[in-house]
Amino acid sequence: MGASDFFTIEQAAEGIWAAIVVPGSGALGNAAILDLGDRTVVVDSFMLPQAGEALRETAEALTGRTVGIVVNTHFHGDHHYGNQAFPGSTIISTQGTKELLQGFGVPVVEVWQSALRKQITGFAETKAKQTDDRIKAALEAEIADKEQLFLAVPTITRVMAQLTFTERLTLHGSARTAQIMSYGGGHTQSDAFVYVPEEKVLVAGDLVLGSHHPAMLNGDSASWLRILERLEQELVVGCIIPGHGQVVGPGSLTDMKNYLQDILVYARKAAASGLSLEHWLAQGIPEPYDEWGSSHVFEWNFRWLFDQYSAELKEGSGV
Repeated sequence: MGASDFFTIEQAAEGIWAAIVVPGSGALGNAAILDLGDRTVVVDSFMLPQAGEALRETAEALTGRTVGIVVNTHFHGDHHYGNQAFPGSTIISTQGTKELLQGFGVPVVEVWQSALRKQITGFAETKAKQTDDRIKAALEAEIADKEQLFLAVPTITRVMAQLTFTERLTLHGSARTAQIMSYGGGHTQSDAFVYVPEEKVLVAGDLVLGSHHPAMLNGDSASWLRILERLEQELVVGCIIPGHGQVVGPGSLTDMKNYLQDILVYARKAAASGLSLEHWLAQGIPEPYDEWGSSHVFEWNFRWLFDQYSAELKEGSGV
């Protein structure tokens, strides 16, 4: 499979390209290519090793040099399983991300594939009950991505960072600068992003998505909102390469904040209503988020928050 099977390339600014995944291809999370003038940097490396190989070849063709550095924005596999396709490159992540991955230990192929098969079966059963065409399509892409991962599992070797940081690491190139930064954890326990000040480009990982539902289950919503506030206040952003979705403008920072705030309020209201989770899910996805991609993720988020708030209410009432 070639690069076009896994991703399309969009130039975000001078010397900066977004690698936008093809849904269902198994690549799953977007990546970025940065030409700093005298070195080439890749941000995130996709979910499949073969997608990572296509990314490396594309980066070399666009910049005319080998990839010297790969930055991983967080621990989710769709952003780092492709690391093994970059032998000789220095892998960088936050210290927190490396510690999380070390804590998981070495994955056992049979156990990993068994878990994936259960996920795929669950997604298929959910899809069969769905009446919303958007959610059906999103689940179909999710199933296809997981099937590709299932096949790739025996070939995946986890390659973790050789260089870590906590708050900021700056790469000074002859043409532009890459500021690799972390404001802590929001989407996950530890999130990084890359900012190129000369071009005003933010490579956001999953802290900011392009009109896609963000997975919230490994994160902290309050901290995530604080990170988004800091990104708005402290960086001059012209465009954003998101972890999922198309390249977007700075307004997506506000969109992400609105999503997080709105779903928290909606789930808390639902939990306090006394009506069942199924009742609320039957209402569908609230506007304007019913038009967003990865629409099946809304149910994951809502279920998680509804259960949390329901437990809090029971505890508060002494039940």
